[in-house]
Amino acid sequence: MSSETRVRQWRDPYRRDDTGWISFGAFLIIVAVIYLTTPNIVHEINAFIRDFHLVEVFENFWWFVPSTSHPVLYAAAERFCYIFGVVQIMILGLRFAKGSSIHGKAETFSSIVFWLGAGYILSLLSQGALSWLPFIATLIILIGVSIIVRALVLILAPRHPP
Repeated sequence: MSSETRVRQWRDPYRRDDTGWISFGAFLIIVAVIYLTTPNIVHEINAFIRDFHLVEVFENFWWFVPSTSHPVLYAAAERFCYIFGVVQIMILGLRFAKGSSIHGKAETFSSIVFWLGAGYILSLLSQGALSWLPFIATLIILIGVSIIVRALVLILAPRHPP
């Protein structure tokens, strides 16, 4: 390997990695399978969108909240999150197998935390254990946790000199 190639790889932590195409293809397949296996999913989505109304959360702060629960839609979203989380686990395995950059591995690990966590939160929403506003708050917390997980992987990963 020439020194120019080593320098280019060292400077480009996001060097070409085609696992993103696998993720995108899996996304499309999962969406299609959920569409085909969830009865009246289009009607459920339409009802969900039409069900939103403004609610005053704090004094002078209004937020959109659905009037009723939509457990069929929440369960479909939960299944999507769990399946896509498992796909991300397989992609992380591929990234380790092909020696991807630590940035790619950290990103995928963060995605695993997010998608599996979102699946769990959606399961609580579909069971009625969470209402809409606590669901949104928990989702925001999950986003923060996944960002922190990514940063921790990058900080704790062993560094190899160029």
